[in-house]
Amino acid sequence: MFDSGEVKNKMKRNMALIACCFAMVCLMASSVQLVQAAGDVQILSHSSFYTSLNTLYIVGEVQNIGDTSTEFTKVTATLYDSEDTVIDTAVGYATLDILPPGRKSPFYVMVFEDDGALDVDHYSLTVSWSDADEEKEQALEILSSSIDTDALDFLHVTGEIKNIGSTTANEVMVSATFYDSDGTVVGRDWEYAEPENLSPDQTGTFDVTLIYSEQIAKMASYSLTAESQEYAMVPEFATWASLVVAAAFVAFAAVVYKKKLQTRK
Repeated sequence: MFDSGEVKNKMKRNMALIACCFAMVCLMASSVQLVQAAGDVQILSHSSFYTSLNTLYIVGEVQNIGDTSTEFTKVTATLYDSEDTVIDTAVGYATLDILPPGRKSPFYVMVFEDDGALDVDHYSLTVSWSDADEEKEQALEILSSSIDTDALDFLHVTGEIKNIGSTTANEVMVSATFYDSDGTVVGRDWEYAEPENLSPDQTGTFDVTLIYSEQIAKMASYSLTAESQEYAMVPEFATWASLVVAAAFVAFAAVVYKKKLQTRK
């Protein structure tokens, strides 16, 4: 026989089970925190040297390993004497204004002799940044690069850069980072392209110079990056190309240096 009471009891149990499941889902949903995209900038390597004017020059490289672009990347150096006493702090900034996810940028911090540069025994670095409100389209393409020295033995990285975007790229700058054989940054510099503003599909040239002889002697490879007010660089310029070119340059420089020694004898 049909038992209406048993049916009602089953319905009550099913309703109670549904209500329990709904409550658990609501509880789980309330405990879930939304993950927001954020930048994360880290210092990859750095080194220091003194110029002929007794200026302490700290050079290095940062990278945004986060998942959104960052800006206003600031590197703060805390300076210590030989007794580990804090002398002062000095501040520098990344060369690139905007760091897209994965992008690297050189930075430098300078301490002048009048500010106690010669009293510095060692230093520590910290980095801070802000998440960028807007992303920059990647539309600057470095087509080629090569290295050479001039009559003053300054090192020049020259090449071509193209605007593949749909609007004019204003204040196009190219930055070079120089590394030793261990991959540690030993120098950096940047220069505006020629012309400085590139129309869509226009190609410009660049010439970035490293002037410090001791750092040039340590250089084993280099990398390039670029930026304009509107655009970031297309990350397509092969790193291995710069390694090959740099290796050839180092070999060439060694031969020239050997010839100079033989001439002196």
